[in-house]
Amino acid sequence: MIKFRLLSIFILIFLLVMCGKNNSDVVSMEEFQSKILDENTFVLDVRTEAEFYGPLGHIEGATLIPIDELSSRMNELNEVKDKDIYVVCRSGNRSNVGKNILRENSFHAINVDGGMLAWKPLDNE
Repeated sequence: MIKFRLLSIFILIFLLVMCGKNNSDVVSMEEFQSKILDENTFVLDVRTEAEFYGPLGHIEGATLIPIDELSSRMNELNEVKDKDIYVVCRSGNRSNVGKNILRENSFHAINVDGGMLAWKPLDNE
């Protein structure tokens, strides 16, 4: 009975810690646009060139490095290694992979969940 109670307490504490943990590697597109994006924000778009210039458009000033080329072009990002890198794609899946690649290489990357499907045109667009 004591083992069961201790196990229950351990599970409860574990769940509380995990639920309260700040998920600082993901941000919604809505939060990104309304609270983060400005002229100093570094945005990395990991879509293809056709998608970047396609119907969904792209974020002004974004750097394009397709996800398939990211590992081999990492040196192009050395100048922003000390900045937050917000990674964008169509929906948030490839940008999550890109965020993981960057983090494995000591960059501080954040996935913009929802991607360009969730992008709302700005007033000046």
